[in-house]
Amino acid sequence: MRLVHTLMLSASMLLAGCIAEEDKDKITNEQGVTVSDPTLALNGLWDGQFDQAGTLRVLIYNGNVYGLDENRGYYGTALLNNDNRTATLALTSYALSQNDTTAKQYVADGLSQEYSLNGLLYTVDASPQVVGDFENATATGSFVLTDDGTWPNNSALSLLAGKWTATGYELYVEPLSSKASFKGISTDSSGCTFEGDITLLDKNFALYAVALRERKNCPAFNETNASGYAVINTDGALELYLRKDTDLLFMTFAAPVSSTPVEPPTDTTTP
Repeated sequence: MRLVHTLMLSASMLLAGCIAEEDKDKITNEQGVTVSDPTLALNGLWDGQFDQAGTLRVLIYNGNVYGLDENRGYYGTALLNNDNRTATLALTSYALSQNDTTAKQYVADGLSQEYSLNGLLYTVDASPQVVGDFENATATGSFVLTDDGTWPNNSALSLLAGKWTATGYELYVEPLSSKASFKGISTDSSGCTFEGDITLLDKNFALYAVALRERKNCPAFNETNASGYAVINTDGALELYLRKDTDLLFMTFAAPVSSTPVEPPTDTTTP
């Protein structure tokens, strides 16, 4: 009996190990959708268009999708079928209630509309692209997304230090031991302020996690306990993608100006 018990225990441990091995690459994303390793190939920042027009910016991370174009913000899920390399995005879009292109501050919380995107993931000249078709309640058409190359960049809290700026706004970031605290203010008399923390997700990739504790006295998105992501893009600017329920906030700030003195060029001309 002891031998049988030992064999059964060994078999149970082996089975548990197999299940753990099978599940180790599976992730449950923000919307409770389980994604596995192939979908992680979509992680990154993407630039694109609907019907070859306009400007669409998309962040995909572990099957979560945040997107922004001239009129709407988007949030939803992405999955990749590795057998045929087909990417499927199920998105809910919201009309922009704040569309400050000068300050690069955008809030989407208006009327919603569902979008379904189905495209092929392939690589051209080392640049991943997703090309396919979309449909919503009022239209059908095509779309293109191109990976902008930001994702493989390393991340570190030290890279966030300093005063980031946008027209009418300043964002102060102070790295600490395990996180970076930030405080944002408006430079006019509106009194808009926002604060929270930024933490590392994986130092090998560009993305950070953001917890927004409070935003108040702002033109829109005056929320507490919102969350999302931040990334330093290929231009060195800081992009933030934040969400509280069905409200979305997108912000972009220019990099801090270096405090290192610039030496004047040496005059080597002959008098």
